[in-house]
Amino acid sequence: MKKWLKMLGLAVGVSMMISACGGNSDNAGSNSGSGNSGSGQSASTGETKSFEIKAKNWAFEPTEIRVNKGDTVEIKLVNEEGMHEVEIKGYGKKIKDSETITFTADKAGEFEFICSLFCGTGHDDMIGKLIVE
Repeated sequence: MKKWLKMLGLAVGVSMMISACGGNSDNAGSNSGSGNSGSGQSASTGETKSFEIKAKNWAFEPTEIRVNKGDTVEIKLVNEEGMHEVEIKGYGKKIKDSETITFTADKAGEFEFICSLFCGTGHDDMIGKLIVE
């Protein structure tokens, strides 16, 4: 009985990993974007810069985004292959599939963005950089 339960648990775990990476993204538009849309941010003093991050197994395109301090930044995530999320370290922003977030680039520096939804063997290779000059 215990052996059977272990095998069932293993099968469920593997299924979850496969579906996270190879899943189809048919829920476009289901995310409202609330909670990440720049609320509580300081007023923008620069331009508005819009970007689309395309995610696939196991890469982002583009891998580098450059803006100026004070710019309003709009980023939309498009999952082209698998299911991924983007977390921008240092800004506390997370972007889910088909969601667009907006925030003010109020901190200068280089900020890593990563896939924050485990997506399989190449997950750790999904790294990009937000550069605020």
